[in-house]
Amino acid sequence: MFIDPKSPIPIFRQIADQLRQAVDAGVHKPGEMLPSQRVLAIEIKVNPNTIQRAYEALEREGIVETRRGVGVFVVQSNRRKLSEAETRLCNQYATAIRQALKAGLTPDAARAMFEQSLRQVLAGVDK
Repeated sequence: MFIDPKSPIPIFRQIADQLRQAVDAGVHKPGEMLPSQRVLAIEIKVNPNTIQRAYEALEREGIVETRRGVGVFVVQSNRRKLSEAETRLCNQYATAIRQALKAGLTPDAARAMFEQSLRQVLAGVDK
């Protein structure tokens, strides 16, 4: 796992994005336990609270579930299969946003560009 401390993307988000991509790629299978917060924090040299935030973000997305006293597991539901296209699209959005931020755009400017592009596409669909 590669963490870019100079990136405008928060470290917990970088971790969550990479774990999500690993789940999508089949590196982590449904039902599999992810590394503990402590182990992963030591491995990538970040605070365990940062790992906790990443796991919480993935849990909110329905990618993992926490079993108290046991660990964090990749969800086994069919929902993951139904949302593969959505997940790929979110990953593409995340990549575009990272590129925009690296190019010096503010988050508001990147959002405005997305909205402008959406309007243009919708206007083209109507024609």
